[in-house]
Amino acid sequence: MKTKCFFVTVLYCIALQANAQTGNNTVVNDNSTWSVLGVTVCPECPVWTQYIYFEGDSTINGVSYKKVFSCDDKLHENIKYEGLIREQDQKTYFIPANSEAEYLLYDFSLEDGMTFEYIDPFYQIEISFYAHVNFVEINGVQLKQIQLAKVSVPDYDTIYATWIEKIGSLTGLFYPCGVLATGVKRELLCCYQNDELTYKNPNYSECYYDNPDDITSIPTITIDDYSIFPNPVDKILNVFSSHNTISHIEIFNASGKKVYSQAFEGTINMSSFSNGLYLLKVYDKNANVSDFKIIKK
Repeated sequence: MKTKCFFVTVLYCIALQANAQTGNNTVVNDNSTWSVLGVTVCPECPVWTQYIYFEGDSTINGVSYKKVFSCDDKLHENIKYEGLIREQDQKTYFIPANSEAEYLLYDFSLEDGMTFEYIDPFYQIEISFYAHVNFVEINGVQLKQIQLAKVSVPDYDTIYATWIEKIGSLTGLFYPCGVLATGVKRELLCCYQNDELTYKNPNYSECYYDNPDDITSIPTITIDDYSIFPNPVDKILNVFSSHNTISHIEIFNASGKKVYSQAFEGTINMSSFSNGLYLLKVYDKNANVSDFKIIKK
């Protein structure tokens, strides 16, 4: 019996090693790289692309991690150590550089309607999300997609972040629940696995930008301290105020009918809206209102 158990254990270990080698984890796979666009939302502010990759391993208290690095220049010379990352049971854990605390970044074991309790490793912001689970096809492969809505918005009208299996968050590997601190917007441009492009943001033509003049495919309305993007919009409309003064938002169709009204959450999911022209009304905390014309494509 002991011989049989030993043999089964060996087979199980071999299977685990094979899975790791073939990249069956949901996020933490060998030879995965990401490029993430960063934009400081203000006039004439720079843009940059953060390139993220794994290199080397580390063990803490018998637990194995991959070392995570990033760089923000085209030649990949300005290398920065970001921390340690690992995956277990479809959950991704991250220890930031100069920290001993481990944070849960992703949980791809979530099912529809379950709650995800998130603590931002950089700003220590705690927030609860509901998970909306479905599947998307990328490069001919069905992948699990998890969209997160704040617990305060259980009907999923406002999607705060989107995860895709094998890719991570569409706002970047380190920002699974969007960028919770104001002033910067981030978007995943490209994801590679073994030097093969596995995801490319359909709203951008390149995987690297360092000049705002080169970014022409995501038009942004910027009036006073408001930034509305992208416009035209396909799915997610972002609304940003540099002074964080937005109270609530309303949307009216071309006939003047109100089709959306919600307390401000940062993003609006317009994927279910019919194509056409809409009027976006943004109310600040002093009851002032600003109007923007939005095109749903």
